[in-house]
Amino acid sequence: MMYFKGVPIEKVGYCKCSSISSVTSEIEEWGYWDVCCRCGKPLKDGFHYYNHYDGEDHDDIDLY
Repeated sequence: MMYFKGVPIEKVGYCKCSSISSVTSEIEEWGYWDVCCRCGKPLKDGFHYYNHYDGEDHDDIDLY
């Protein structure tokens, strides 16, 4: 289950703005969200996992 600021993403919802003028990041424990500056909600498919600490870079696809 995904969380945004400690709340399940199903309760928060994703950004539904018709146009996004700027984006910021919200840091989480295992990665970070891209967040719309207009409404303050995360972007759909906007979660990015941090790289592993085994000396190699891994893409998000390696985590599944």
